[in-house]
Amino acid sequence: MELFVQTIINGLILGAGYALVAVGLTVIFGTLHIVNFAHGAFFALGAYAVLVLGYADIPYLLAVPLAVIAVAIIGVALEWTVVRRALYDRGEHGSIIITFALSQAIVAAIILIVGPDPLPVSSPFGQTAISVFGFFLSAQRLFIALTSIVVLAGFAWWLRHSVKGQQILAVSQNPRGALYSGINVPLIRSLSFLLGISAAGLAGALIAPLISAFPTMGNANVIVAFTVVILGGLGSIGGAMLGALVIGLANALFETFVSVSWTPALGWILVILVLLFWPQGLMGRAQINRH
Repeated sequence: MELFVQTIINGLILGAGYALVAVGLTVIFGTLHIVNFAHGAFFALGAYAVLVLGYADIPYLLAVPLAVIAVAIIGVALEWTVVRRALYDRGEHGSIIITFALSQAIVAAIILIVGPDPLPVSSPFGQTAISVFGFFLSAQRLFIALTSIVVLAGFAWWLRHSVKGQQILAVSQNPRGALYSGINVPLIRSLSFLLGISAAGLAGALIAPLISAFPTMGNANVIVAFTVVILGGLGSIGGAMLGALVIGLANALFETFVSVSWTPALGWILVILVLLFWPQGLMGRAQINRH
């Protein structure tokens, strides 16, 4: 029984980390209708930003928000020069090709500047484990989970109670109607892209101490994020959060009680099963005409 409870706790913590990456991905898809294959590259940029800031003797807890700002600046530049000019109103097919190329360009730039070898990222939490009611939790993973919960709760509140948040929801549901109602749709699209890649950068900065920083570190995470987003429902922020918890719990239970080797396939099996019965995902909605 103790092993089962410990596994559930580990799965919830794992799911909280997945949610941060997946919500950023679904914000971009929901508002821009862009399938962002460069999301993993921004994840890696967040990790390398916190690594470089650590080399400058900036404490980790301060380096994390600074790394997010650095990723946001890079994202704004790319949104202005590439995304805005090439992808808006072009649909998913063009976005897949261009964002994949953008991802490869970012990874190549990282290898050229920093090198291909994994580099450890220091954290004040290190490998410390905390005992809570007899259950052991990794201090870094607990920090990731708590940070993710705070950020996601704040983001959800901001979406529902701020003017800009309401405008993002309006543009995601009907961009043409939002434009006719006086909303600055290009600005909201830029803001959505900025929020999405900032979430990816934050996730990379948080997870880097666990897995080190290496150029292709975002690949596996963005694949998991896509399974989460599809499972929860494309464009649904609530669905991304729910899907992340489902995948986190399923992976933890499967690794503990079945087989680690088959765990990578579990997410896609769940996606297939869900889409057979709920084609729009767990919390997705059919969208007839978006533009």
